[in-house]
Amino acid sequence: MGKPTGFIEYLRELPVDRTPIERVRDWKEFHHHMDEKRLRNQAARCMDCGVPFCHTGTLISGMASGCPVNNLIPEWNDLVYRGLWREALERLHKTNNFPEFTGRVCPAPCEGSCVLGINTPPVAIKSVENAIIDRGWEQGWVVPEAPQSRTGKKVVVIGSGPAGLAAAVQLNRAGHNVTVLERDDRLDAADEILNDVSRIRDCVESTSKYTHANYARAEAVAGSAG
Repeated sequence: MGKPTGFIEYLRELPVDRTPIERVRDWKEFHHHMDEKRLRNQAARCMDCGVPFCHTGTLISGMASGCPVNNLIPEWNDLVYRGLWREALERLHKTNNFPEFTGRVCPAPCEGSCVLGINTPPVAIKSVENAIIDRGWEQGWVVPEAPQSRTGKKVVVIGSGPAGLAAAVQLNRAGHNVTVLERDDRLDAADEILNDVSRIRDCVESTSKYTHANYARAEAVAGSAG
């Protein structure tokens, strides 16, 4: 949880949108970034709800409820509120290989499942998630995690989209030698789901370097990636 009385003291805030006049002149993100104090206030709104539904991804009547990857949302909200950003990143990475993508494009069913949202606006979970990973890249905290030992087994992952890269990361951490095959001359990462905006390009390029260091190798191959 965040601050016990945070949901009473602070109103929900979201990053301010840039004006349309500005946005049509470039391909940058159309949100301004919130300062640390405001982000910590938003994390403080995470209340001691007892049974948090935000991190439990499930289907109810065919509709998504909660985080599909089971992010430990109350835990990293509390860490951000206390200013422990690196620890928050570690908790976030335990369940999510690429929050730099999900923090931007996920429709945030976690917020729709937030208990606080029953009678007031929910916690701004998506904004906090995005801020955690952005700070991680800025501070150099996102580094390859080599396994302590190798199994000797080889695995090929076809396609370097978000699902392929996430699978490769997990297989590598398990100790397998992983090769990622991609028909293009670079890792796709989130190219198929994200527009070519400068901030996203920075994330994709940084993630490509990170994944190259994490895997045995990544190869470009001719033909369809499957």
